[in-house]
Formats: sequence, C-alpha cells, structure tokens
Amino acid sequence: MYTPGFNQMAADDVLPMLRSVRFGHLVTSVDGLASTPLPFLVDDDVSIVRAHFARANDHWRSIDGADALLVVPGHDGYISPQWYPSKLEHAKVVPTWNYGVIHIHGRIEVRDDAEWKLSVVSDLTDENEPDVSGGTPWEVNDAPDDFISKQLRAIVGVQLNVGRVEAKQKWSQNRNDADRIGAANGLSEVDRVGAEELAHQMRNQ
Repeated sequence: MYTPGFNQMAADDVLPMLRSVRFGHLVTSVDGLASTPLPFLVDDDVSIVRAHFARANDHWRSIDGADALLVVPGHDGYISPQWYPSKLEHAKVVPTWNYGVIHIHGRIEVRDDAEWKLSVVSDLTDENEPDVSGGTPWEVNDAPDDFISKQLRAIVGVQLNVGRVEAKQKWSQNRNDADRIGAANGLSEVDRVGAEELAHQMRNQ
C-alpha cells in the first residue's frame, strides 16, 4: 500500500483501530481473486486474527495455507476545497478523499474443530454485545446446546497468522493547520455517517 511517511499510522494506534472496527474483507488469489467480508478478533500482539466463514461459502475450501490480505477500513470521506482557508488566498486547491485503512498480510489456517469454532463464536459475541446491549449482554450459552452445535456445523473457522501489517491514516497531514481544521469543520456540517468521526481524527493530528 502506498503510504507517504506523514500518513503512516503510529504503531500504538493499530490495535485500537482494529478492535474498534472489528470487521474486514479477507482477500485471496488462489483460484482467482476472492473476497469475503468478516467480523474478526485480533490478539494483543496483532499476530493472530480469528474469524469464520459460512460453510456454504466455497471461498474457504481452497485457501488453507494460502497467503491472504485482510483489508480493514476506517472512517473515510470526501474533502471539498471549499473548506480550505487557503482557497481564498490563492485558489490553488483541489478535492481529495481522506481515510484510514489497515492491511494485514498473513497465511490462512482453516479450522473446523468444534471447540475452536465455539471459542471464536463466543469471543466474537463477548466482544460485541456490550456495545449494543442495554441490559444483560446475550451469551452463546443462552441458547440451547443442541441448537449451538447445529450452528457450529454450519460454519468453518479461519485463522490468519499475521506476517506483516500496513496501516495508513490520510487525515490531511500534508495541509497546513488552518486548512486541516477548516476541512474538519466542514465535515462536521455534513449529514453523513462517519463524517464527525473523520473530522475528529483530522482535528487530533
């Protein structure tokens, strides 16, 4: 991934972003290009990513041991040159698109043992339920054991053993502070999902 030095994400920011997003696109090129969107879990060292496929999704069948890329998108949005104070000074401004993204490169390990799959399903649930539950979070063991066993047979686990991480945050770092803050303020007025979050990132560079 092309990443100028000023767009390089700090190492300490990688894990928090991964655990904030928790969703990515697993891309392989074994039998032609294939991509599957997946919620995932990542360990503290960003060395192992765990997820699961629907068994009916043929993508998993040919990728055990293959190299793969997990693309994890952050907030993104169009940046209008109208928001730059420098437009009034010299008009030498153009639009751009700001975004955050992490690319995780690694090797796939397909896992189909029930214990491993139960672990990843339980951990995914425990990771995400607190964000949406107004009361007591739902747990896997709230459902009948035979029902859960049936559901586990309908999925196949996948583990990405991480070899390399590329992390980019394009938050107008190449602009002066006035232009960057002007663009952030402009984004705050946009009625679009994620616009305010992107503006927050830009203000805090």
